[in-house]
Amino acid sequence: MKEPLLSSGLVLCTVSALFYTMMFFLFFTGISSYSVDYFGTSSTMAGFVVSTFVIGDLLARIFFGRRMNLIGKRRLAVVSLALCTVVSASYLVIDSLAVFVAVRTVQGFAYGAASSSINTLVTEHLPASRRGEGIGYFMLSMSLGSAAGPFLCMWMQSSISYDAVFITGTAFCILALITAAGVGEVRRTYTEEESKAMRSLRFSNYFESAALPVSVVCFVFFLSYSGVLSFMSPYGDETGLAEAASVFFVFISISTLISRLFLCRIADTRGDNVAVIPFFLMFIAGYFMLALTETSEMMLIAGFLMGFNIAQYIAVGQAAAVRRTEKERYGVAISTFNIFLDTSYVLGPILHGCFIGEFGYREDFLIMSCVSAVAFVLFIVLHGIPEHRRRSSGMRIR
Repeated sequence: MKEPLLSSGLVLCTVSALFYTMMFFLFFTGISSYSVDYFGTSSTMAGFVVSTFVIGDLLARIFFGRRMNLIGKRRLAVVSLALCTVVSASYLVIDSLAVFVAVRTVQGFAYGAASSSINTLVTEHLPASRRGEGIGYFMLSMSLGSAAGPFLCMWMQSSISYDAVFITGTAFCILALITAAGVGEVRRTYTEEESKAMRSLRFSNYFESAALPVSVVCFVFFLSYSGVLSFMSPYGDETGLAEAASVFFVFISISTLISRLFLCRIADTRGDNVAVIPFFLMFIAGYFMLALTETSEMMLIAGFLMGFNIAQYIAVGQAAAVRRTEKERYGVAISTFNIFLDTSYVLGPILHGCFIGEFGYREDFLIMSCVSAVAFVLFIVLHGIPEHRRRSSGMRIR
C-alpha cells in the first residue's frame, strides 16, 4: 500500500517555491539587457552583473547549510523572504552600477537562504518510498516559474518597462513570504555540544560527500544551460527570431510540466538511469538544434526537447542527494546540490559572456551544447554506473 503523499506542508512549500522562483527568473533573465540599456555595460560585464545575484545565493547556501537546523527552517525562510521583498523594491530607485551590484548580491543571499529552507522543509513532509515523486511534484513550481518568469520578464521589458518587472518581482516575494509562514515544522532541541559542532568550520557542515557525484554533474550541466537563460533575448535579436525567443521558455515549460506530472515517478519505480538518460540525450540534441536554428519552429522544438531533462535532473538529483543521507543531514545534502547548481549560475553567464564577446552567440551555444554532452558522460560515470550496481545488488533505499 502506498504511503500518502499529499499534505499541507507539500502544498504550501510548492506554492511558496512557485512565487520565489518567479521572482528569481524575473530578476535573472532580463538583467543582462537592463545592464546594457540602463548602465551601458559590455556583454562580459552584463554577465557578471547577472551572476552577482547567484553569488549571494551561493554564499547563503554555504553559510546556512547545517545552521538552518539551529535557526529553524521556517523562521529562516520568513525572515529571508521579508529581506528579499525590501531589497527587490529598491531596484526602482537605484541609479548606480556599483550599488546595483551590491543590492543584487544581498537579494541573492536572501533568496538562497529562503529557497534552501523551503527545499529542505519539503523533504521532511514526504514519505521515503515516494520521495522522488514528491520532489517531482514540488518541482512543478520551479518548472512553472522557470518558464513563466522569463516569459513575463521578456514581455514586460519589451512591452511595458523594466520597472514593471521589478514591481512584479517584489509582489511575488510578498506572496512567497505569506505562504512560507504557514508551513509547519517539527523543531528539535540540540545540546550545547551539538550546536557548537554545527557552527564549526568543518567540511561536513557545508558539504555532504554522498551528494557530490550528482552535484558535480549538476554543475557542468547547468553551466552549459545558464547562458540560454541569460542571453536568449539578444540571441533571438541576432538571429532574427525575436518573436520565437520570447516564447521559447513557454515550450521549455510545456515539456517540464509533462515531466513533472507524468515522468517524475520513474526514478522511484525504475531507477535514476531510466529517469534521466533518455532525456539527457534529448537535451543535447535540443541544444545543438538551438545553436544551429534558422527557423522559429526549429527554435521552439529545441526548447521543448531541452525542457524534459531540466525538469528531470533537478528532481532526480535532489532525491539522489538525500537518498543515502541521514535525515538530520538532509539540509546539508540539498545545500550541497544547490551550491553546485548556484556556482554554475555564477560562472555560467560570465563564461558565456566571454565566449559571446569572442565568438558570437551562435558559436557560444554550439560550444555549450558540447559541454552538456560532457555532463552526460559524467552522469554515466559518477552516478549511472554506481546506481546500476546498487539496484542490481538489491540495496535498500532509505
